[in-house]
Amino acid sequence: MMLIPRRRSPGMFVVFSAAAILGAGYSIVSAQTKGTSPQSAAPAANTQNGKRLFQAQACGTCHGDQGQGGPSNPQKEGAAPRIGPPRLSQPAFLAFVRNPIGRMPPYKNQSVSDAEIADLYAFLQSLAPPPNADIASANSQNGQRLFTNNGCYECHGNEGQGSTQTGGSRIGPIRIPFAAFVAYVRQPTNQMPPYAVKAVSDSDLADIYTFLKSRPESTPAKSIPLLNQ
Repeated sequence: MMLIPRRRSPGMFVVFSAAAILGAGYSIVSAQTKGTSPQSAAPAANTQNGKRLFQAQACGTCHGDQGQGGPSNPQKEGAAPRIGPPRLSQPAFLAFVRNPIGRMPPYKNQSVSDAEIADLYAFLQSLAPPPNADIASANSQNGQRLFTNNGCYECHGNEGQGSTQTGGSRIGPIRIPFAAFVAYVRQPTNQMPPYAVKAVSDSDLADIYTFLKSRPESTPAKSIPLLNQ
């Protein structure tokens, strides 16, 4: 699955490609300062600095002031994908900014550092409220029931393993954060229909997410990079 902008722009296009995402195997911030223990966490990202970077790089020119994306028709001139909140993991987001597919220009470390991209990612994450659900109390068995009752298995298989016959992609075991999963279900970018809160609540999605998280590794029939990175 890939969305390709139709013209080059100074904005930071973030289009999605399985080849690029599967090649993302490194961490955003790996350097350790002197005297820091190996298990110390990286410094917290700066959302305000991420907002400044979003504006300085003119990302909103193509992606909108809230990262909502360009025209809904991907064939229309100037279309750009929605990037707020991001549906890629942070390492995959960084990897694609560094080595994009399509017409997006690459942003190398000399112009935008890893720490700045981490700040940008944090800003994009802040553009939508967190899901109204508690993953810690989610019910995997109910998630399996909902996965069946909502017909998810018809395309994605009983275990979320995907299907070459239906074209449904592998979504289990899922690896993206829960908030990104909810964002994707609410506004998918492929042929999957959107599921509003009235149809599937955040709590229901928490149960489905927990079910998918528990699925065993298997050889995928097809992959949605957004749901597996």
